[in-house]
Order: sequence, then C-alpha cells, then structure tokens
Amino acid sequence: MQFPLRPFFFRRIFLLICALIIAAPLTPVATAATDSKPIPKAQDRSPSDQATVMIHGPLRSFLRMAGISQQASIEEVLPLFARNVYVQGYVGWKDRAAPTEFLILLGRYVNQTKELAELAGSSGNIHLARCEDAAPLLRILGYRMRQQCADKDVTLITADPERAFLTMDSGFPLHTLEESLRHGREFDYRFPETQLPVLFSEKAWKDAIHINKRQPKLDLVELFLRHPAAARLYWALSRTDAETRDVLQQKVGLERLMPYSAELDYYGTQIMIRSGAAQLPGGSSAEGGWSDLVGASPRDPGDFVLKLLAKDKGWLAAYFDCLERVSPEQQQHLVDPSRLKPDYVAFRGQHANGEAARPAFRLAPGLLLLVTRLQWEPNGQPFIPGGVELWKGILKEKSDHYRCFFCSQNSTTNGRLTAA
Repeated sequence: MQFPLRPFFFRRIFLLICALIIAAPLTPVATAATDSKPIPKAQDRSPSDQATVMIHGPLRSFLRMAGISQQASIEEVLPLFARNVYVQGYVGWKDRAAPTEFLILLGRYVNQTKELAELAGSSGNIHLARCEDAAPLLRILGYRMRQQCADKDVTLITADPERAFLTMDSGFPLHTLEESLRHGREFDYRFPETQLPVLFSEKAWKDAIHINKRQPKLDLVELFLRHPAAARLYWALSRTDAETRDVLQQKVGLERLMPYSAELDYYGTQIMIRSGAAQLPGGSSAEGGWSDLVGASPRDPGDFVLKLLAKDKGWLAAYFDCLERVSPEQQQHLVDPSRLKPDYVAFRGQHANGEAARPAFRLAPGLLLLVTRLQWEPNGQPFIPGGVELWKGILKEKSDHYRCFFCSQNSTTNGRLTAA
C-alpha cells in the first residue's frame, strides 16, 4: 500500500522551516547545533569517580576487539566500551533485543582473557619452559600441534575454530609461539592487567543491576555485556558533568535511573544541576512554568530530573533539551508563561503514541532548527514569513487533500466490493 500523504505534508513543513532560515540573519548558532559534548576528562571528575575496574590482557587487544580507537585515553575506554555494547551489541528494543555477532565474539574474547590471566598467574606473564608444557595454553587458544614435541617440523593447526579466530583477531603472537615450540626455546608473553577508571564504583553498578546469586562471579565488563540498559546508562552518565552525575547518583540512584537510560543518553547532556537545583531554559524566572509542566520543583533536582525523563515517554525531555540549547535571548521568548505549556502541548500532539528515545537516532530534529532560527516581532509574537493567512491556506489545502484522498480511496474500495 502506498502513502502519498507523508511527502505532501512534509513538503509544506520543509517550506516553512526554509522560509524561517532565509528570513533569519546568518549568525552563529549558540550551543545549540549539535550534540558533540565530549566525555569529561579525569580532572573534571569528582573524587568518588576514582575507583577502577580491571581488564585482563593487553589494552590494545581489548580496544581492538571492542571496536575502540587505539588513540582513546584511559578515561574514555570504559564509556566507549559501554556505548559500543548497546549500539553494536544488540538488535531490537529493550527486553526483546537479541545479541549480535559482535557481542558474541566480544563475550568470548573476555572469557578467553580470563582463562589466559589465570594461566599467567600473579606474575602476569605466560611462560612455557618446554614444548611439553604447551597443552593448557594451546587448548585456550584453540590450537593443537600436528606433530609431537620431538619433531623438528612442529606446526600448529586449528582445534577449536571459535577460539582460534579470537586468538588471531586479538593479536596473540601465535607465530612466535609456534617458532618457540619448533626450535625448543622458552616462550614468554607479557599478559598484563589494566585498571580502568570507573564512575562511582563497581559495587554501585552491581547493586543497581541486581545480579542473580546463581550466576558465576562477574566483573563490570561482563555485566555490561549482559545488561545493555546498564551499559547505556553508564555511557549517558559519562557525558554529564561531575556535579550533576553525583547528585543523580545520590538523590535518584542508578537503579531508578536504569529504565530511563535511553532518554538520558539522547537528552541528558543538557541537564545540569548546580548548588542543589536543576538549571532551566529561561533561568529562575521560568521556574514556575517548568515546575507545572514537569510536576516537580527544580529545587528538588532528583525528583525533577526523574519526572522530566519519564514524562510523555521522553518527549518532555526532548523539548527541554532543544530549549536548553538555544541562546538565552531566544529562551526568554520560548519559556514565556503564556507560551511554554501550549507550545509543548502542540509539539507533543504529533507524537502521542511513540517513544522519544526508541529509534536509532534522536527524533524531532526540526524542532531544534525551528526554535533556533525563529525570529520575533517587536510585540513579542513570532515572525511568520508571508503572514498567518498564507500558512492557514497551506494547512487548509493539506486538509482538503486528506479529505479528497480518503474519499477517492473509499470510492475505489466500494467500487471493488460492488464489482465482486
């Protein structure tokens, strides 16, 4: 079935936005254009963020298997790992999501590194004094020797394809191992442990996830692999400033934030808490309007942020995010008490059944463009290119097209039923 109405409608919306852009002066857009907020550096973090989590094996191999740039700083590794887990590791939405091949391979690699770390022991070094000691290492790597140790032409062949693939892809020095076995030399391979900075503490995340006591003992890396919502929440909080992050953890808690990890990921970078109060588009003069709209006072930042994320399936958070990005002068117009709530209701009416954070990309990009480029008349009313009557005619034409389309569809359907 074809749907000719959608292009028809969006052509008119596109014309309106284009008219506003042409009419607006070509000035730089303040703070608003893109969501390019970097991960806070270590010096921006609070003392509570100095806890660490351990990963086994060379860091370069972990970065390679997790799809992280080798140029990433040590502070960026765990946030980027968490992001890649939920972005590339699952297909589907929330509880119905299925793991991808990327996640399966990454999980197997993490398990393999734990086995290798156990073999390396406290020294952090995998050492083979002679060929006869190679069996445990080869089993972990997924290989075996074609010949016996006494043969001079010892070669390694695949015994377990899944493990062998991980061995090659992670950069394990298999050729060096094979040469050592062939020539009867000792084999040494440094297999270190790397401490990565973690937000809050590993225990705080484990408590929020509620680990089943029947499950084997898992570290934070393994927990993120199994819980994409926790991984997404970690990524979202890593992009907020330290003061906001700490207040949310103390006042709300990771467990209560977990269901809103997607909303916080898409629309949380503009949420800021200062001196015990949530910062608002329009400043303190807009406190009454936002309190009424959210249903909580910004002076209670934990309750305010939680209700902001939950309201209307995330759409109020999306609206708040867009208004926070525009200039202070533009905000004063948009948060006017006579305009804030009616404008949001009009915006919300288009998305009555959808979730603001469900798609792969954040929704309503046109809203940010509109509120950024919108101009105002001297009397405080929005400037509308061509006047109100012109756009009333365009919208009426759209309505007439809807009616004509459905009338023609009904006529066609009735004609087919009559003929049948």
